[in-house]
Amino acid sequence: MTTTSCDYKKLRAGQVMNPGVQWAERTENLRAAAERMANHGIRALLVRGHEPEDLPGILSGKDIVNLIGAHDLGVLDQLHVEDAATQPAICVPETANLGDCINLMRMSGVRRLPVLRGTTVVGILSLTDVLDRLLKC
Repeated sequence: MTTTSCDYKKLRAGQVMNPGVQWAERTENLRAAAERMANHGIRALLVRGHEPEDLPGILSGKDIVNLIGAHDLGVLDQLHVEDAATQPAICVPETANLGDCINLMRMSGVRRLPVLRGTTVVGILSLTDVLDRLLKC
């Protein structure tokens, strides 16, 4: 096994994040949101808050599957994104160091963090993004 020198704690969320963010409307039904995730090959959608300055929420595939497990498939047509999304999502500034982001994900049990520049979402940082970047060190 070879080791390379990489101080991942000097990396910033903005350097590792995926800038391609997909959004869901709060009033959209869960089936439409789930279909969009499947069509785009993504595992989560961000959800705008009630006010422009509100932090975003997040709806994950896990949220949807948990609802189906607790109810049935009919829940996809009965409930809306806002009924299942985590609002607000745990967010990080684009300048947050990657070590802190990893610890935040680990301690809070989340797999994705919206990345902010001020109050504007500029991307999303996932565990997959982190692992892909660490493997390049």
